[in-house]
Amino acid sequence: MGTIIYTLTDEAPLLATYSFLPVLGAFAGQAGVDVETRDISLAGRILAQFPDVLTDDQRVADELAYLGELALRPEANIIKLP
Repeated sequence: MGTIIYTLTDEAPLLATYSFLPVLGAFAGQAGVDVETRDISLAGRILAQFPDVLTDDQRVADELAYLGELALRPEANIIKLP
């Protein structure tokens, strides 16, 4: 069916995620909707900019760029806490 992208961020919003994400997953699962997470934390965004100096195990995707492209599509469902 559909997919909801839930962003992982830093500090306080991440704490809220640990209480809200399981609830969202339970309700979405009952409706047949998948919930995926994407790391847009500061650390993740910095690591994504230097793939040439990282090993394969250390490399991370530029999730913020991915979400920027996804947000332009009408089927996008993105949750980002403030």
